[in-house]
Amino acid sequence: MSKRDFLSTADLTRHELDDLLDLAARVKGKRPGQVMAGKTLGLLFFQPSLRTRVSFEVAMVQLGGHVINLSADDLYELEPQDQAVMNGPAEEHVKDAARTLSRYVDALGIRAASRTGTWERDRQELLLRSYAKYSSVPVINLETCFAHPCQALADMLTLRENLVSLKGRKLTLLWCNHPEPKSLGPTHSVLHLAALMGMNVTLAHPLGFEVDQQVLDESRRMAGDAGGSLQVVNDMRAAADGAEVVYARSWGCTKYWDDAEREAMVKRSLQDWKVDEALMATTKDALLMHPLPVRRNVAASDAVLDGKRSLIYEQAANRAHVQKALLMQLLK
Repeated sequence: MSKRDFLSTADLTRHELDDLLDLAARVKGKRPGQVMAGKTLGLLFFQPSLRTRVSFEVAMVQLGGHVINLSADDLYELEPQDQAVMNGPAEEHVKDAARTLSRYVDALGIRAASRTGTWERDRQELLLRSYAKYSSVPVINLETCFAHPCQALADMLTLRENLVSLKGRKLTLLWCNHPEPKSLGPTHSVLHLAALMGMNVTLAHPLGFEVDQQVLDESRRMAGDAGGSLQVVNDMRAAADGAEVVYARSWGCTKYWDDAEREAMVKRSLQDWKVDEALMATTKDALLMHPLPVRRNVAASDAVLDGKRSLIYEQAANRAHVQKALLMQLLK
């Protein structure tokens, strides 16, 4: 049997998404038995993690399996390019690491979200895609600069629990300020799945913080096919007007992807791009979402993050449940 990877939300059909979310809803709050007994999940984190790491460990343990957790300190610097002449800093080729780890574990989760050059280079997800190419076991994307599909799955489960039917509901995906350059992963993946669900999505960001054009085109097509819509605006107050869900998230400037200082200069004039009580008051009593971690009182105020319409902890809790469903699907 050919292995199945989970690298991008763009690879999911609506039927597959519904199946995953239905399974996650069934296993939530109960132990589905020792269905992963004797199986081992390897987690490779090249960047720090709290929710992704813990939720995957909890998910695998609750399914009766085991986890091996590796960080950047445990791993050689790796070369992802094919036919590379390895006379630089890389100690090992991804081909050799992936083929070796495939002999030890039943699935691999990879987080490789650091900036390594230009946006054109990083959007290719070279390290993740190389692992998927050479691994003989399923590979799961734990976040890259380009995608964070596991986060988006948890977000869709959270929305279904609170809104039931998502078709036609208004979601505003709102850029907010952050002192550090952030990945576009959660933004891209949420766009894909909200569009696939037929939501009416408003993407709001300042000029210069456009998302990847391929993702935008894919999401527009998916939204149209599902009976929803996608519009892009550069005015956060217009975007929030009438919203039923405000999803706050910062993401980096692809134009200055390899120039953090220039990006920081651009963001100095954008400090008003923050979700606060005044902004939420213009919505349709909207739910607030954020994938965490969040810079309090920079990206969003304490009042809205801790308010009764905030779903930030429900999103985090649902990570474990959708990941149990994902593991059961990939390793069944």
